[in-house]
Amino acid sequence: MKKISAKLIALFSAGVLLLTGCTGGGSSDSGSSSSGLALGQAQGAVVNADGLIDYSALSEEELNALYEKEPAYGQTITVNYTGSLCPVALPVAKYLGFVEDEGIESFEFVQISGDAARDALASGNLTVAIGFLSDWLLYYQNGEEVVSTLALHSGCASAATLTDSEYDGFEKGMRIGVAGGIGGLFHNIGLRFVNHDGFTADDFTWVALDAGTLLAALQEGQVDAIVASDELIYNFVDAGYTKIIRSQDYDPDFEGEVCCSLGFSKDFVEKNPVTVYKITRAVYRASKWLEESEENREQAVDLLIDQQYISCTREMGIELINLLHYGFGTKELIGTTNVIGQEYKDLGLLPQDFDLSNAEEQFLVKYDLTKIE
Repeated sequence: MKKISAKLIALFSAGVLLLTGCTGGGSSDSGSSSSGLALGQAQGAVVNADGLIDYSALSEEELNALYEKEPAYGQTITVNYTGSLCPVALPVAKYLGFVEDEGIESFEFVQISGDAARDALASGNLTVAIGFLSDWLLYYQNGEEVVSTLALHSGCASAATLTDSEYDGFEKGMRIGVAGGIGGLFHNIGLRFVNHDGFTADDFTWVALDAGTLLAALQEGQVDAIVASDELIYNFVDAGYTKIIRSQDYDPDFEGEVCCSLGFSKDFVEKNPVTVYKITRAVYRASKWLEESEENREQAVDLLIDQQYISCTREMGIELINLLHYGFGTKELIGTTNVIGQEYKDLGLLPQDFDLSNAEEQFLVKYDLTKIE
């Protein structure tokens, strides 16, 4: 198993930035379209004093009339399917009728995730995708035509060691295995964990592992800790193999942050602002419903098992879904983008001259969600 030093990681990251032609500041264009409307704003919707798009200025009749004129009206909306509980608000939005309430007749799931989902979104082969905000932010700098409209939930990654390990937290010199590649999502989350604990990347050896080999690498002593998705980590914990030493779910320094967001291609948003708002509103209503009660979350697990959307046991599904918080608004979407962006700049994952305010205007569709019931 090849171990990669932190210094090599730094060189790798710098090379990626050079190869992608990143200039650091991104586009100099504002978030407004050629019509003078903000990204995601339809004619008749207003931008309030907080800079948020308020669709309540339109009646439902007016909104539907605009919707019927858009290219996406009557077309199938394709949504990425991962088979996990992470994007739970999307199937809930469909199966509980929130999508149908918006007049969207065809809402179909496509089994695709990760980089492939983001690429399909950018190329127009997928309408809607869920993605890690911390992952997508790194692609914003390169002009990726993917934008986020809604913060979905808290979480959802953790670090763990073996149950009988001497390590109860990160310590200098540890070998940390990360699911996926160096420079990938879980490596970057691991960098945030150790950074919050006062360490630098160079204090550790980082090892890229396939998700299926993480536990074996721990048990064989090839790594001292692992960083991966909660669904994987908590299965190890439930089986008695590991203990959690760091988590985005309940550690106070990650409180208020969101993990995943709802994404569209910028081109689709510009051509179909009302469609995008309707989809976002349906998913937001589902997210609020999930946050309302544990009973609702248990009902969601039962629903998804019945629909064969997830394959975990009911007990594990309930444990995982109750780790997360839902119903976040635009404030948390903006706040998390800026927190992660600044930390990525501090870590060298984003260049120092990367313009976070420009990223906010270019890659976030900022709705006023406070009037949605």
